[in-house]
Amino acid sequence: MRQLLLIVFVVVPGLLVVGVSGYFALLDWRQLQLAYEHYRAVAASGADLRAVTVAFGAQDIHRTNLFADGVWALQGALIFAVGLVGLCLLPRLRGA
Repeated sequence: MRQLLLIVFVVVPGLLVVGVSGYFALLDWRQLQLAYEHYRAVAASGADLRAVTVAFGAQDIHRTNLFADGVWALQGALIFAVGLVGLCLLPRLRGA
């Protein structure tokens, strides 16, 4: 019963968070690459400061989103790891 609770409420949600956050991190990574290329093109074209600042802000938004997705993926991995440690320690707790 304890194993089932750990699997359902800790291990599976941890894996789901890693999977979903990893998927969105890959999407944001692609968008960051596109936004950064646009920023470089605007900066190299000699555009006015306003256009360069707007392009920088756009790529910075994607950078922040990618960071947040990475943090969520790491948190999901930690939850998953805690569940695995719990599953590994259950036989020791039964024997005590």
